[in-house]
Amino acid sequence: DTPTYQLSTMNAADQYQPSSSSLPTSLIRTITLGDAEVETTLILQLFSDRIFISITQLSGKVGSLLLCNVEESIVDNSTTYNVRTLLGTGVASRCGGGDREVSIREVFVRRLAERIVIHTRKMHGVSETTILGGAEDGTGPIAPLLVGVGLKPGSSNLSVESFNVLVNAAMELYLDGWKMNHAGGMVGMEGPD
Repeated sequence: DTPTYQLSTMNAADQYQPSSSSLPTSLIRTITLGDAEVETTLILQLFSDRIFISITQLSGKVGSLLLCNVEESIVDNSTTYNVRTLLGTGVASRCGGGDREVSIREVFVRRLAERIVIHTRKMHGVSETTILGGAEDGTGPIAPLLVGVGLKPGSSNLSVESFNVLVNAAMELYLDGWKMNHAGGMVGMEGPD
């Protein structure tokens, strides 16, 4: 007994259309990096429960996927950044400098998370060093940060200047997305000041 299936056809008007409020805020930006003018694409998606940022020089490939969870403790006034690689190291086993490239990616994600936490504290009207504390459900001051890092081979030779340009560009993209996300009905309109 082979099950049979009957496909029904639906009018386009009957198909499910998500409301715009259920879709993530999404931005894409391309920059050139360094003396070699390497084209680098940055993608931001702000979901209700996650922040996703992709930095790629690999023709749109995500590269390694890293997750950063931020926890704050009001007991000892500390902030902890837990960065772990979810998918891929982005380093071929035959290439040298693999540990260094993985470390650069982890430092990049941590630096970006630190900047987003500082922004969040400012938006709560407190100083950059004030601990907001986590919610009772264990969430930190920011939603988990998921970052795809796809840099060209040899990124372990990334200069400090290029590293900082990438962090600044990703943070600028995040800030633009944050403003769009929090503008509500005021998108494209001037405020009272």
